[in-house]
Amino acid sequence: MKSHFYLIILLLLIPFQASLLDPLSLGGIKPDLALALLYIVGLLTSPAEAMIAGMGVGLLQDIGSASLIGLTGLTRGVVGLSAGLLGKQVLDIRSPTNSIFLALFSLLEGIFITLFVQVYYGSVPFFSILTGRLLPQAIYTGILGVVLLQLMNRKDVIAVLRRETVQKEL
Repeated sequence: MKSHFYLIILLLLIPFQASLLDPLSLGGIKPDLALALLYIVGLLTSPAEAMIAGMGVGLLQDIGSASLIGLTGLTRGVVGLSAGLLGKQVLDIRSPTNSIFLALFSLLEGIFITLFVQVYYGSVPFFSILTGRLLPQAIYTGILGVVLLQLMNRKDVIAVLRRETVQKEL
């Protein structure tokens, strides 16, 4: 994808996540728009490009949330790389199994971060967090990602984003 698409995503991601997804909150749990978009970027681009985009999005989220700088950048980089590899080797964009993979990525990222916080800070109620927050958010994020993919596919946004060069008419 072109660099101006990434700039638009980076500039609008935090406001969209904070304001537009707030009404979609179910029991205080919101889907992770950044992860869903990163997964879509991974399906549409190369693994290396998706990894760099993931690291950028993760670092932006770390800075915006005043959390440990680099932790989300690391996990989002791995998610981008994994989605890029799956997109090149295995998955079709129109497949409903994308919701399962996206939910799995969300769940694994949440488990990794929770375990890291447990090691770093100590006593964290892991199973309570897993069942009360991580699992519902993973399912919700998986559903959001598939809905976004279907909307993008219907509006031919995917074809435009995949196009490497635009032919100029003379």
